[in-house]
Amino acid sequence: MLNFQPLTLGMKTLADSYTFRYGEGSCQHSFVSSWSLRHKYGDSFCEHEGYLYTLRSKLCNDSERAYLFPFGPRENLDALRHAVQNVIDDAHSHNCRVKFQTVTQSARDIITAMFPGRFTAEFNRNYSEYVCSVEELFNLDGHGRAVKRKNIHQFHRVYEGRYEARLIAPEHIDMVRGFQYRWLEERLSVVDDPAHAEQLRQDNECIQCVLDDFFELGVSGIVMFVDGKLAGYSYGFPLSDTVFEADAEKADRSIPAIYTAIKHEFLRMCMSLGFTYCNFEEDLGDEGLRTLKTRDRPSYMIDKFTVTEK
Repeated sequence: MLNFQPLTLGMKTLADSYTFRYGEGSCQHSFVSSWSLRHKYGDSFCEHEGYLYTLRSKLCNDSERAYLFPFGPRENLDALRHAVQNVIDDAHSHNCRVKFQTVTQSARDIITAMFPGRFTAEFNRNYSEYVCSVEELFNLDGHGRAVKRKNIHQFHRVYEGRYEARLIAPEHIDMVRGFQYRWLEERLSVVDDPAHAEQLRQDNECIQCVLDDFFELGVSGIVMFVDGKLAGYSYGFPLSDTVFEADAEKADRSIPAIYTAIKHEFLRMCMSLGFTYCNFEEDLGDEGLRTLKTRDRPSYMIDKFTVTEK
């Protein structure tokens, strides 16, 4: 049976050594994601025989135990099959079936090929991730990005000499925290859908978790000031040597084109850090968000599956 341990900040280096190489650039496959969502997923880790295993304890029930696909090398198929079997055995030792969460297409194919007929795989478009070329999106190349080019030019024309983007430093954390609380209150005051309101609160809880340990988690971001006042922020973190995640982006909606301007500065930061791609996460089925993310013309999508033992 696998010996899972609750998360601590001290596990970050270990987790990164696996997820950077084997997480496929997915926004769900990172220590920061596990840490900031620990109140929701209850992730715990186990390193065993060259693989990192993740148990999502708060998604388990009396009949199923929830895991991520093991992070580790895939070249040795016997070792990989043994790693997947370890997860199956761990679930069975608790008299439960296995449920693999946030499974990429390649991992799904591995499970179904190694264990034919034993699993079902369910695709959910709402959890597909949008991955964009940092350089292309920063340059706003192509006909499909004409609106964003117009917005950024308008922002620069109106606010030239009045705005400043800075890298988030320790003295900015309390400013960002205060801005986030005000942003949340404003959004909740106009949201009628209880489910949407709850999603905003959960998102805020994740943001507060990240702000609590911002620099220890290896997070980087920018703050945007307009007329000397904080007008928005954006931050993220590495998912691999080439992929950076855009984890949070909030701004003062009363300022025209502010979101486009903040994203532009965030992408500038990503380029300066040497990243090729930026993962803009899922749309979670929000049609407006899906339209906006699709307009960014992603270089590729990371489709996600839930793979469950029959």
